[in-house]
Amino acid sequence: MSFRKYFDSGLAIIFIVSLTLNMSTAFVPLATAGTTAPTHQCEKIRLTSIQHPSAFIFTALSSSAAHHDRIPIHDKYFSFDEMKAMEARLGNIEKEAPDMLTSFYEPHLKSFSVRPGSVQSISVTSTCFALQTIYSTGDCSMFSDSVDLNLKLQLATNSPTKSSKVPLRSVIKSLLRAHWREEDMFQVPLLLYTVLKIDSERSVLNKDMDEELVHRVKQLIAATLDNRPKRRSGLNQPLSDYILYLITDSLTELVQSTPTVNNGESNSISIELGGLPNSAVPEGATSLALLALTRSVEVSYNELCRQLAFRSAGDMTSFDIMRLAYSLLTYVRASSALTGTAGREVTRGGGPQPGTAVGPPNRRLIKAALAAFFEEQSSDGTWDKGQPIYKSFRRVGRDVGNAFVFVADTVGCLLGELPAEDFRPHLDGLYRLLSWIEQHQTVEFISDYCDPETTQCYGKPLRGWASPHMTSQAASPLAWSTAQTLTCVMRMRKVVKRLMHIDVLEEFGGITNKRAINLASWDRLLDTDLGDPTKDQRTLKDVLNERMIQPFISDATPGSICSVPKFGAYSAILFGPPGTAKSTVCEALAERMGWDFVVIDTASFLADGLTNVASRIRYIFARLQALNDCVILFDEIEEFCLDRETPSLGMESRMLTTAMLTAINDLRRSKKSIFFLATNRLRAFDSAIIRPGRFDLQLFVGTPNLDARVVQLRSQLASVPVQQIVKDEAEHAFRSYLSSVWNEDAMFFNYLEGLQFASACADIVAKGNDLTDESMSTILSAMKVVMTVRGAVREEYVASMGLTRL
Repeated sequence: MSFRKYFDSGLAIIFIVSLTLNMSTAFVPLATAGTTAPTHQCEKIRLTSIQHPSAFIFTALSSSAAHHDRIPIHDKYFSFDEMKAMEARLGNIEKEAPDMLTSFYEPHLKSFSVRPGSVQSISVTSTCFALQTIYSTGDCSMFSDSVDLNLKLQLATNSPTKSSKVPLRSVIKSLLRAHWREEDMFQVPLLLYTVLKIDSERSVLNKDMDEELVHRVKQLIAATLDNRPKRRSGLNQPLSDYILYLITDSLTELVQSTPTVNNGESNSISIELGGLPNSAVPEGATSLALLALTRSVEVSYNELCRQLAFRSAGDMTSFDIMRLAYSLLTYVRASSALTGTAGREVTRGGGPQPGTAVGPPNRRLIKAALAAFFEEQSSDGTWDKGQPIYKSFRRVGRDVGNAFVFVADTVGCLLGELPAEDFRPHLDGLYRLLSWIEQHQTVEFISDYCDPETTQCYGKPLRGWASPHMTSQAASPLAWSTAQTLTCVMRMRKVVKRLMHIDVLEEFGGITNKRAINLASWDRLLDTDLGDPTKDQRTLKDVLNERMIQPFISDATPGSICSVPKFGAYSAILFGPPGTAKSTVCEALAERMGWDFVVIDTASFLADGLTNVASRIRYIFARLQALNDCVILFDEIEEFCLDRETPSLGMESRMLTTAMLTAINDLRRSKKSIFFLATNRLRAFDSAIIRPGRFDLQLFVGTPNLDARVVQLRSQLASVPVQQIVKDEAEHAFRSYLSSVWNEDAMFFNYLEGLQFASACADIVAKGNDLTDESMSTILSAMKVVMTVRGAVREEYVASMGLTRL
């Protein structure tokens, strides 16, 4: 793999750097075109493998690359407790976000202003960044009291009362109708991305738009496409890397939100770019959008490699930290969007042109760039301002600080674009930025009333942040920089929480399903009846589907921009005789939901010895509360939840039960994961454990029900070489016979015993004999004398059937 040929100020530089794993050294010859290579550039760059989480970074064989005011990346490992403390600090800022953000909202403008009262026109930039902050939460409960998140058209009512909430639907329309200029390539892609992202279900951007809105959307798309990166511009792209990222971001959102319909074959046909009505999409926009993303990959990849080479060579005059960051972001965003496509067709009908396919992002290059970015962090937690947003701007009159990217925006974009694990080596850098954010929050009181008698003025507090690049009103919080900071904080908190989640899963041997829903295990799971089979009853899978699966995987309100608080069941006790697949039920449920899965058993609590169980309980539950979207199974932990009313129970056991009660209650209140307690001895538990409120459900897990038994026979007959009509007759006879003896013996077969019975019945059919009641009775008589659920166990089974609580 080689870099492209660059022409910069008459200097032709060919960078050839191998990024393959089996190459340890890459040479960078500096060929000249009428000039001499700068003496401060080194002649060789080594790609060195080091003992560092980033795996590989570029290092220069030159001492001039060192900077006294930069903080190198350390191998500092953040413990769980350190990450928890950091997450708590981020949470304290995040919970203030609604009040901070809405204080910039001006109802008469239907927009967020840079500073309330400062202008009488819509601030497109501030409003876009404010909406993106609201979207970044993903949790409607945070903004539900201050923002109307429903984008659906509301029917008019006779109620005279007006809501004080920010009307998101009206704000989006106001943005589109605002006085923005097509040639302003900062606002245009920012606005396009924002409205596409916020209105993901096209509650506003649909066929019911009026002509003005249709025209405005079409203008946004056309202007963004016209300013796409072009190969012929080479190194001299007319727009900054920051704006190229905004363009790429908006086009990616446009392409990825395009619905597809399956034509019955292996391929899919894209329709209506961005899910928008055809009238709002310029002609040929789909093809141009994909071409633009391809060019974005090329341009950003080349610039990213250039910046890494400049830095490695010690050429800090040519190196630009913001160009590095935003070429990285553009490269990741565009290449991820195109991964899986087969390339571009140059000649119609000729298929994709060789070499036009875009591969997945180069992970080693990404990690090297991210490491370089954090190594350039200043000691105060910020970065140099780097390339301005506009390549040319007036350096007098307006505050030139507006011309530079705010580092909170840069880091927030990186946090939102890259996997959480990429930031583990850089938690120290995020920690320093968090400290800067905490120290630079400012408060200003905006006057809205002055008493004519006392001349005392009163107003509301305006809290937030201003970019450190600003030269005037340095102490005044601004809407756009406050929104960018809050977005950065929210995304940083998500990353820290994700890293804690990963660590806890690894510590306790959990299974990650990577949010991939797998229906196979759930479909294979044999169902069981809840309650007395002689009465109308529900099944276990039916209840779990209704109370857990559907509420948690269908948590988006139609027309709303984010998920809603979940009202499903967060906890359940699964009880029943041994061998009824209680653990299998929990694992299958996790796969069905696409959630992670972890088992906590007796050994987990005894890991530090019998005398330290109480402290171990606190240790384990502190970590379990850090899990999100995870199914937790407490398997047979009765010894730590024994009935405190038992006279023979010692004081230590009573204290353990009390400690477990508190821990379970705290886990339930956190509402982050689902947890089950599986037991064979429900009656051994303390009454406080099983009372309503501690666990949402109490479900008896018995043996497979009649329908499940028929499924077992069907699976055994699948390989029997007989006609289907013979199999159907055998299945009918099997069901009829089991129904007649169900309450006597058949229902008490566990899974394996039921499988053995079905297999024996299938053997009869395979031999060409009819499956009769007599033959099945013979099999049943032989099996029931050794079946697991008999005698006292059966009595307990029957008594437990009525203890289910929904």
